[in-house]
Order: sequence, then structure tokens, then C-alpha cells
Amino acid sequence: MSQQTTLAVVGALVVLLGVGLWPQNSWAASTGQDGRKPFIVVQVQNRTGQPGWENHLIAYGIRNIVNDEFYRSGRYVPIEDDPEMLRQIDRFIAATWQNDNVPEDIQEPAVASDTQVRVFIDRFKTSRTRSIGLLAAAKTTLQVGVRIELSEVGQPLRVFEGSGKGVTKSLGVLFEIRQDRVHFNETTVGQATQKAIEDALANL
Repeated sequence: MSQQTTLAVVGALVVLLGVGLWPQNSWAASTGQDGRKPFIVVQVQNRTGQPGWENHLIAYGIRNIVNDEFYRSGRYVPIEDDPEMLRQIDRFIAATWQNDNVPEDIQEPAVASDTQVRVFIDRFKTSRTRSIGLLAAAKTTLQVGVRIELSEVGQPLRVFEGSGKGVTKSLGVLFEIRQDRVHFNETTVGQATQKAIEDALANL
């Protein structure tokens, strides 16, 4: 092999290695080059008007479930590499969790993503029944409904709706909140909320 040919081969290898090691933009890195679309949940809102849903940490827990379901679809990946943008979104979600009246010092952040998700908890109904007999007992059946809006640049708005049910003997604690986290699997209402989200996104 001539010296010129050897140099050409080495040069080609350097180029190939350079492609593998060249810094990628954050979206490409976050997708793992598997074709997933980067997305971000920009709003989670409680529209039930029911007591027990006040804590904005519930919104963060719902956002995490939605992130998991979108990722599980194999088509999307959440954007998680811009801490400042995520902090701004957290503030906006906390401010709008209960209503649309946003304080003047909080604005909806400009989001660097063509795919955005908004989540609305729009139904929470309960019905109570009591059995008759020696072992009489009461139980409460509850239903949670969600509406999830998916906005993608160049595409019509997609809306997903779902519901989840649960049965409990007491609604004394709607959500289990410990150490600034909501544990959805530890209350019937939390479980029903998670089921509603899974139901809505089953055909994502």
C-alpha cells in the first residue's frame, strides 16, 4: 500500500471516528438517535373544583406519569436537559394548577420544543352505596376523568380522553404526599388518576 493510500485510509478513519465523537445537539442526545420526538408537558391543571386536590405537587406527579406513558409509546422522549426551562415550567404549572389566573410575575415560558402537552383533570365524581345485612358496610365508588392535548408543529391538535375508577371505604386522604412527592399507588384516588391517564394514552 502506497504512503498516499495509507494517509487516505487513516484520514477516512479519523473522519468516521470524528462523526461518532462529535458533540450532538441536546435533543439528538436525549432521543438516543432512535427517532423519538422530544416533547415537554407545559401545563397540568385541576378543573374538578373538588377539595383535596389543592396541592400543586399532585400536578408534578401527574406530569411524571404522562412523561412515562409518552416515553413508553416508543415515539416520544421528554426534554430533561434544560434545568432553567424546567424550573420555569414548574413555576407555571404550580401557578395554574388550580385556575387560569396567573400572577403577573409568572408567564408561560417559551419552550424549545415543537411538541407540547397539556393535561387537564376535568372530572372527579363519587357515589356512595351501603349494603344491608348483618355485615352492612359502605363503600365509595369514584371516577377520575382526564383530557390530554398534544400539540405538534404542522399537525392538528390531538386530544386524548380517559377515565379511571376505584372503590374505597374512605376518602379521608385523597393523595398520599410525603417528602414533597405524591405517591399515586397508595390511595384509591391516586390509582384511579393513574388509570385515567393510562386509559387516555392507550392508543397514543
